[in-house]
Amino acid sequence: MRIDRWCWICSAVLLAQIFSLSSLPFELREPFDKVFHVLAYASLTAMLWIATGGRRPVVLVVGVMAIGLADEVRQAFIPTRSAEYTDFLADALAAGVAGALLYWKQGARKPCAESSAPSRNAT
Repeated sequence: MRIDRWCWICSAVLLAQIFSLSSLPFELREPFDKVFHVLAYASLTAMLWIATGGRRPVVLVVGVMAIGLADEVRQAFIPTRSAEYTDFLADALAAGVAGALLYWKQGARKPCAESSAPSRNAT
């Protein structure tokens, strides 16, 4: 199986875990709650980055941030849970930092027109 397909599958599983675990009637104690938010959303960003080949990085990062927002809004409607803006900030920060690092790393290895091999027509 190709790595991009594997990352799509893993992203879907992680997304299902995020939404199912946030439905449980208890919350983790601080600061472990934020640590797990950061790990989950940074991982989701990285897997989706690999799955999409790094195309449209801004859309990808904003999409992961929107997933974090949707999760927190959904928790507001679960009687035993509460929505916290700090959880969303942890999600958004993780997605943004992971996306920025991946974008920086991708830019470092992509050749630009000036540094690529000389053309055959050059004299």
